[in-house]
Amino acid sequence: MKLKKLLEQVGDFLDADSKTQAKEIKSIRKVLKELKKKEHKLKAELKGLPKAEEEARDELQIKLDVIYAQRKKGLDRVRELKQSRKEKDD
Repeated sequence: MKLKKLLEQVGDFLDADSKTQAKEIKSIRKVLKELKKKEHKLKAELKGLPKAEEEARDELQIKLDVIYAQRKKGLDRVRELKQSRKEKDD
């Protein structure tokens, strides 16, 4: 993304009211729940694979790493939103 567009998005975010932020938090949490379920499913699948199937194990591990990164990013975003709401309330 270009800098101008990013700055517009930040400006829009800062102007958003707490109701919009609460809505965003709710939707992010829903996605995080789904990602967590998927992560557990992949972990169970990984445990069930024999060690000889190294290629399949590597592929699953890559998927798990991606899901972990997505969840971490989502959790950071929720914390960020909560912090900004808290600062606006003070």
